[in-house]
Amino acid sequence: MAAWVLEGDDGHVLVDTGIDTRPARDALKQGALDIGVTPESLRHVVLTHAHIDHYGLAGPVREWSGARLAIHEREEQLALRWVQGWADDRAQVGATFLAGGIPDPLAHALLAASDRIHERYEYYAPDELLRGERGALPGGGGWEWILTPGHSPGHVTVYHPERRLLIAGDHVLPRISPNIGADLYAENPLADYLDSLRRLRGLPVDLVLPSHGEPFTGFAERIDVLLAHHDERNEQTLELIRQPRTAYQVALGLFPELPPDNFLHALREARAHLAYLAGIGAAAREAEGGVERWRAAGSA
Repeated sequence: MAAWVLEGDDGHVLVDTGIDTRPARDALKQGALDIGVTPESLRHVVLTHAHIDHYGLAGPVREWSGARLAIHEREEQLALRWVQGWADDRAQVGATFLAGGIPDPLAHALLAASDRIHERYEYYAPDELLRGERGALPGGGGWEWILTPGHSPGHVTVYHPERRLLIAGDHVLPRISPNIGADLYAENPLADYLDSLRRLRGLPVDLVLPSHGEPFTGFAERIDVLLAHHDERNEQTLELIRQPRTAYQVALGLFPELPPDNFLHALREARAHLAYLAGIGAAAREAEGGVERWRAAGSA
């Protein structure tokens, strides 16, 4: 995961922090010192979103430097709920797994995996909330932030209009499609993601700095590839539900060779495509005996 350091108006700005592991702590601190970032010069930390590989070191970095922490208000609500609301949400998540047709042993394993994820989180109350859809980046330097929901509800990208640079976070990656998953915290994230992609497509960008992978050019062309990928995946999903299927069955159909460790992501992605198709009237959900099945609209 890449963290980016910017020259601001009153010192340095760090965009994202990395996961909270000892190697990541050491690498971030040494990397900062290697390029002249000191505790005194680091004035702001801006988080693109609250996933643990971006958010995890936010607290330790603030303790090291005294920098002010900023995140979009939607992501702050999400981070707070992940940490303080998991005890209440857990039963509902487990029920959703079972309603999706997941066999009991796998449902219990997925719930245990979710427990482990939530146990790693700490909540870091931000010093500043980003509100709305676009604004000046804390610390300035000519940078802006742009709300780009989809991968996460309050995901932001960071943009310099004069230099035509975009720090993309996990919104646009050079080789893979970001995980777009529907769950208790995001009902129709694919609709949000596709809308965000289309809104950004005309942005003048010469170089993209992603959170995963190498910097790349051809921003608009990469967006076109991602849009086409999701069109194709929606068609695959629609074909799968010509006969009624559970979300579990759809996930197996879309990702037949996926390792078991990644199945939670596969399930969330399948649900995102099902929710999107339902949102445009192309799919319907039916419940029977506590299990939900999806079918293409108009199919028997």
